[in-house]
Amino acid sequence: MDHKIGLIGCGGIAGTWIKAVEAQAESQITVVFYLDQKVADARAQEAGAKAVTELDALLGGDIDIVIICTPTTSHPDLVLQAAAAGKHILCEKPMALTLQECRRMMDGCSTAGVQLAIGHTIRFFGTFRTVRRLVAEGVIGTPVSGSFDRTSATKPRRVSDDARWSGHWREDPRNSGGSVLEGFIHELDCIRSVFGTVAGVSADIAGNQEYDGYLSPQTVQGLVRFESGALVTARTGSAVGVPSRGYWIGGTAGGLRFDQWGKPVSLYRPEQDEPELIDAETNNPYTVELEDLLAAIRGDVEEPENSGRNGLENVGLGLAFYRSCEIGTRVSFTDGIPDLPEDYQNTSFTF
Repeated sequence: MDHKIGLIGCGGIAGTWIKAVEAQAESQITVVFYLDQKVADARAQEAGAKAVTELDALLGGDIDIVIICTPTTSHPDLVLQAAAAGKHILCEKPMALTLQECRRMMDGCSTAGVQLAIGHTIRFFGTFRTVRRLVAEGVIGTPVSGSFDRTSATKPRRVSDDARWSGHWREDPRNSGGSVLEGFIHELDCIRSVFGTVAGVSADIAGNQEYDGYLSPQTVQGLVRFESGALVTARTGSAVGVPSRGYWIGGTAGGLRFDQWGKPVSLYRPEQDEPELIDAETNNPYTVELEDLLAAIRGDVEEPENSGRNGLENVGLGLAFYRSCEIGTRVSFTDGIPDLPEDYQNTSFTF
């Protein structure tokens, strides 16, 4: 094998990465780290690897890449330790909870001379790679508008309903950054990959308000303005009984739309009454993401598509959503980074 990989963390996403690495001929997971020996043993058996419960045993071993699959608050320190040990890094999203932490991670990897990739996997999904290819080929002209919705159906909630938290780390914004950073950041990454550099965000949040004994579902909605002049609506949340996930991109010469991953993309042209269905690329997006990092390690490209800078800009866009909700006005950006304090963190919004 050309690349031996250490897996840090044994949650659900670790199983996905085990399958992705198995599908990549040049790589193999050889060691798995987790503090709980039984959990580490189970994942290691799944990967055909060795289990360790001390991080130094992984970082000091014969590996050249680590995949970090741990809660967000642990990302900065783990990335810095791995970089200091000379390991290339693929770290799950979101990169960190503040711009300051993101920059610290980037600086540590730059100093150590190792590659850093952040796991914004949806940009590698076959459907979205097809969309990006069509945009790059100029099929719809220049993208000027769009709408990206990550919303789901929910049940009615009465005021009297018991709304206890499960205690999972993702439910506390101090640990996850809130759902915009934890989940919707995938869509924010996709928006940026099509429309380019962000110039400003105006966002608002609603929900948990009482209406005739019921509580309204939570929704965050924003308008993202790009330096190109393009304007995109981005929305995440839920609606009672109505699943409304959907994505469309409007260009100067046509449009693209899809609402299911793995399904064809609809191409709209002004001279056609019906859209043309374009089959989506078939792939394992996690394997493609790993290969993106390997290309940078080989020197085929300067850095991964999912670089640390890309992760920083995605975190910045997510934080700008929350800040705009807080202050009720637009948040401006400079060179793709929001004009926010470097240590700004969302702790106000659980959603």
